[in-house]
Amino acid sequence: MNRLLAALSFTFWVHAACAETTRPNEGDIFSSKPQTAKPDAFESGDVKDNPLTIGGRYYHRLVVSAQEGHAIGDQPISSPMQFDGFLDARPNDRLRGFIDGRLFYDANRPATSTGGSNFQYSSISTAPSSLTTTAVSVNPTVVLDQAWLKFDIDRTIFVTAGKQHVKWGAGRFWNPTDFFHTQTRDPLLSSDLRLGNSMVKFAIPFEKQKSAIYVLGLFDNPTAATNLGQMGAAIRGETMLLGAEIGAEVVTRGRVSPVIGADLSAPLGPFDMYVEAALQTSAPTPFYTVNGSLTPGLDISTIITEGTLAGPIPQVTGGINYQFAWKENRQATLGVEYFYNGLGYSDPKAYPALIFFGYYRPFYTGKHYGAVYLTLEGPDEDRRTNYTVSVLANLSDGSVVSRLDFSWRVLTYLTFEAFAAGHFGTKGGEFRFALSAPAVNYKGTAVGPVEIAAPTVDVGLGLRVAF
Repeated sequence: MNRLLAALSFTFWVHAACAETTRPNEGDIFSSKPQTAKPDAFESGDVKDNPLTIGGRYYHRLVVSAQEGHAIGDQPISSPMQFDGFLDARPNDRLRGFIDGRLFYDANRPATSTGGSNFQYSSISTAPSSLTTTAVSVNPTVVLDQAWLKFDIDRTIFVTAGKQHVKWGAGRFWNPTDFFHTQTRDPLLSSDLRLGNSMVKFAIPFEKQKSAIYVLGLFDNPTAATNLGQMGAAIRGETMLLGAEIGAEVVTRGRVSPVIGADLSAPLGPFDMYVEAALQTSAPTPFYTVNGSLTPGLDISTIITEGTLAGPIPQVTGGINYQFAWKENRQATLGVEYFYNGLGYSDPKAYPALIFFGYYRPFYTGKHYGAVYLTLEGPDEDRRTNYTVSVLANLSDGSVVSRLDFSWRVLTYLTFEAFAAGHFGTKGGEFRFALSAPAVNYKGTAVGPVEIAAPTVDVGLGLRVAF
């Protein structure tokens, strides 16, 4: 499969780069024929659009998470701040360069935090980070989100090379075909804060057939590939058929078995429906079972068994929604979604082991999930407000998080956000995680004791400024 995809990618590149232009194309940078030079947009300023745009976004949140048994003064608080600054250069209509740097900072976190996912991606505390001791984030953190060049070959093949965002699939809360990100998206956040991935993407559209083919060379595996054998490749096809949008892809990485994905979205009478599926040809991570309970001084390796799920392993999400006018000129959307996760767990006893070994994935830990949501435009005359009510349940462990989101565009570039979330159901489940563990050890290394209280309510405020 690696060789097939690499050959396809190489063939597309060589054919496009070596083929002679069959029609005169003023300014064609890949044509060997005499050309009439186009004006340089940076010098002439004659183009309609600004050839260089400088902008960014400031996003600051304040989150308080109430926990059982804690006094008001002891409730955890965080104030993650994100600042994006970008340069967007378009010297002509066939060339574009883009770079986006990102700064993260939380005044309520120490200079170095330990364990778990970086704070900037989390909106609710679905799992602790105190079971591990490896430093994983620095506060503040400066990272590169995107840096890419986009151009075309003979106006037929469109190339994007560099660190970029590529997301496939149609799911709202769960996205099993999101093969390129190392972190799972927090579906309760208003925007996706994950970073881009390094790759080169060739897009070949077929307008008459309403179809397209994408061929990608991957430089993340998911960490940076240090040799050719660690690189990956992907190919995806998209088309329209009887009003339905259909896509299918294969992704392979060096020394890792391929994954296959497909998605479909289509109208169904007054409803819109979608289905998205991924097939893991083999398990990407170990599977843990816990037999026994924690006692003081126990070596936890005696009660934790590491195994491997036999492939192929399916992951499927599907949903349906209905749009309607809840009052004159005001729209609302009511929807439901279900997710089957073949890589997930039915027993929450395994969660501490997943966290300890670094394989815990929020929103992808259980085997069965469900969600229902309602979004609506506010009644204000200028449509500056929006409301969303969502309920997500881990149907396998019986835990639930329910959330109300409100946004208000106060000024042209300034948006105010607020949310309140409640945690219900099984104590110790994913959305109401709690743990009381004595001091134990793992192959001679002391671990714990650990006391984590179950969350009850999260309240947050946010400000977003685009400029």
